Amino acid sequence: MTPSARYAASIEILDKIIAGAPAERELTIWARGNRFAGSKDRAAIRDLVYDALRNLRSYAHLSGLDGARGIFIGRLIAKNEEINLIFNGQGYGPAGLSDIEQNAVDMQKNDMPYAVQMDIPNWISSKFNDVNNYDILKSRAPIDLRVNLKKITLNSAIAELKKDGIETETSSLVDTALRVRGETRKILQNKLYLNGFIELQDAGSQALVAQLDCPRTGKVLDYCAGGGGKTLAIASLISNDVSLFAYDKNQSRLKDLKLRAQRSSVKVHLLKEDPTTTNNKYDLVIVDVPCSGSGSWRRSPDAKWKLTEDRLNNLMELQSEILQNTSKLVSLGGTLAYMTCSIFSCENEEQINKFVLNNKSWKITNYKNFELSNNSDGFYLATLSKK
Repeated sequence: MTPSARYAASIEILDKIIAGAPAERELTIWARGNRFAGSKDRAAIRDLVYDALRNLRSYAHLSGLDGARGIFIGRLIAKNEEINLIFNGQGYGPAGLSDIEQNAVDMQKNDMPYAVQMDIPNWISSKFNDVNNYDILKSRAPIDLRVNLKKITLNSAIAELKKDGIETETSSLVDTALRVRGETRKILQNKLYLNGFIELQDAGSQALVAQLDCPRTGKVLDYCAGGGGKTLAIASLISNDVSLFAYDKNQSRLKDLKLRAQRSSVKVHLLKEDPTTTNNKYDLVIVDVPCSGSGSWRRSPDAKWKLTEDRLNNLMELQSEILQNTSKLVSLGGTLAYMTCSIFSCENEEQINKFVLNNKSWKITNYKNFELSNNSDGFYLATLSKK
């Protein structure tokens, strides 16, 4: 495909996403319906679409035009690239600019409002007042791997990956993480991944788990386990004397965990019944609660455009409910660990402070904010125990 044809495909896909369709679904549908597109074409189109989603409002501001077409015209302006080399109607590319579009592009633009510059909805801009490095959300996220040190050393993993053309480097955040440099498409077919020696996981997420004081014996519960990334990271830290349990309200998400655990030779007890309806107790209860996901918006940039104030309020209510209910699962002398991939204090510190205020027998034993950086997505952790 020519560069122009890639832009035309990206415009088609982005228009559907703007209308409300999930980004991943539309990219998959397009790829299946256009088998002529090679892997490099699909990757390039994906990069174009995700870059546009990360910079939706600023690109539209630069072009002065609405819709996916206007956003991609703005992208070319932002990159100082010639618009007419792409928008010329040649090689299955998008049509050239109309007189109205050209006038909009040529018109002098006012300074970008704060929310436009940040590429976020207006209503949420105040929540970024205490967020550092927010501009990182406008760039592509790096790819990190977690090395299962129970199965392979870090240096051996680096050497084996290099044989397959996958260049990596160690992370300053945590000693289990490798940052992938360059080629990433081969990872899911690499023998280390297929045999559970490595997993895809952000370095910040790994560092968050490393902060936990895991028991030497007893039981650990990952309550909102999802696909099981943190569950498996915990498994790499505990001994065989600790039983590991996982639960998720959406049981279909645990299917991935079952397969990943088998691949990693990890024993995880997958719970079908909500533990909060039982009398079972655990020495460590981890609640990685549903949240805005704002700390990982560069990976899922369509999520920030779908988040509404009502949705955020509902999430905060759910977070409080989960925190309250799961606190009853912690055994005497045990720990409750609250986690989010959010950078908003209303989902982090404010939730924990409210819980401690309303539950006088609990105290905060540790907390950690992983701010947005080149090394990590944004995460929050607070551990609590009874006084």
